Amino acid sequence: MRAVLVSLILLVAATAAAQERRLARFEATGAPAEVNDALAKLLEARQSIVAIDADLDTADEERRLRRLRDDAIAALATEGYFAPDVRIEADREEKARYLLRIDLGPRASVGKVDLVLRGAIEAQPQRAAELRAAWELPVGAPFRDSVWSTAKSRLLARVQEKDFAAARLVDSLAEVDADKHSVSLRVEIDSGPPFTVGELQIEGLRRYERDLVERFNPTRPGDRYDVLQLLDFQRRMQSSPYFASVVVSVEPDPQHAERAPIVVKLTEAQTKRVSFGLGYSTNTGPRAEALYRQALIFGYPYTLQTGVGVDRTRAIVYSDLLLPPKPNGALDSLGVLFERTDIENVITHRWGAGAARTQLREARDATIETRLGLNLQRELRRNALTPDVPGVTSDTAFGTYTWTRRAVDEITDPRRGDILSGTAGAGITRDILRSLVNNVFTYTHARYVRYQPLPLVDPKRNVLIARVELGRTFADDPD
Repeated sequence: MRAVLVSLILLVAATAAAQERRLARFEATGAPAEVNDALAKLLEARQSIVAIDADLDTADEERRLRRLRDDAIAALATEGYFAPDVRIEADREEKARYLLRIDLGPRASVGKVDLVLRGAIEAQPQRAAELRAAWELPVGAPFRDSVWSTAKSRLLARVQEKDFAAARLVDSLAEVDADKHSVSLRVEIDSGPPFTVGELQIEGLRRYERDLVERFNPTRPGDRYDVLQLLDFQRRMQSSPYFASVVVSVEPDPQHAERAPIVVKLTEAQTKRVSFGLGYSTNTGPRAEALYRQALIFGYPYTLQTGVGVDRTRAIVYSDLLLPPKPNGALDSLGVLFERTDIENVITHRWGAGAARTQLREARDATIETRLGLNLQRELRRNALTPDVPGVTSDTAFGTYTWTRRAVDEITDPRRGDILSGTAGAGITRDILRSLVNNVFTYTHARYVRYQPLPLVDPKRNVLIARVELGRTFADDPD
């Protein structure tokens, strides 16, 4: 074999064109995409081997080709091909000096799976059965090393997700039978003892009291350990105006599993923030906005947001006071505003005040938001072309309830998923032309939005957005 390979190298070297080419390339006919990707990455990682040097002799070529062949066999094994045939021959297409022609042979599949879950989790047979049923590399599936590694990591993460923070991977084995093209898998996980959570251990508080952090905490001492609860705790604190960064964790020490302290490491955000914005619209021309936010008022963790905005047809001034969250996660807010609009010579002045309660709940695949609002509003309308005609004043009191479900890949720039919302409200309007009895109204509104990437074009830049809206207002007619 060595003599044949040396002769082949001498023959190719004697007839090679003068232009610089790669030493070798791969060709695996009928290979799946992941195999071609693996071989391409191998060539990219082995640039020092496939590059042709000026002083490259036949002995160096032989050594490099053998190493490249061994590396290809090892890479193919990670994709489930344990008995490939790799032949080295001259590249007749002259894309490289040599062609490593690969006959993949049959791909190995999973022939047996043995998942051993021991420790305190043995007292939860139903959960153990659910974990085994969720195993991601079942019998009959093609074996791939990357999928094998991911399946082990996710199984361990699922065990650690609830009760067993100190679970660990004790042993894992993939036993290959190359003749039968089969792989037997074995994974052993020790769950350790069940954990319960204890008091908060807070690091980083400077301006705020401990009670503010407690308001975000969904757990109570003695509750079962649940990583999703801790992530929700972290998310709620991170999305508040009080903290710049938050990390919530429990030390996975099996010796201190009972009432393990919840460690909260945080960095407080700046209490004051000013922002400005400029823009232009073809409908309303240039516009300007300014916003001031202060998250600590007279030593209390109340957040004040005050803003102004102006364009060619509209000017608005508003101020909102956001209260710290309730223990159940509800957020209360109070607000006032003044708005002036001038649209087709109809000038409207609107004063308003309101209160709202918003609650956000995270599910596994969606976010549910509910909002209850109560508002008082006075509106004065007059025509600029008839200044002698008195304006019309109306007073309105109304309440609304909104339910929104978001199941999208990104909140700020969704590209896949859907949003469903529904609103119902009722109110009373009083003006100088109508009686109070004849001014009761109710209304409903529903909206559904679907985001779907287009498969035949770049899905990151082209998204189909479909929207359906339905709504109706019911009001008494005085006539």
